[in-house]
Amino acid sequence: MHELWITKRVLEVALERASDAGAAHITALHLEIGEESDVSPVSVEFYWPQISQETLAEGAQLVFTPAADPSAFRLTGIDVDEASPTGVRNRP
Repeated sequence: MHELWITKRVLEVALERASDAGAAHITALHLEIGEESDVSPVSVEFYWPQISQETLAEGAQLVFTPAADPSAFRLTGIDVDEASPTGVRNRP
């Protein structure tokens, strides 16, 4: 159940970073998870669609990689579509 709170916090941080960058949409979040972090990627993925609904992160892919620190869980980066001057989303 703690993954629900963790997922909400990841979303908050990602939205702050995207807003600071002037992003129109978050396309992916990169997360490191240590073997002993007690965070289940499956649970985070379960909560993600509900938590991110109707935000800039709706539909964003979660990319998990193993962390060198066994107890780590951290957001290491986000991929975004940048906002155009007209506010229309730019897509590569």
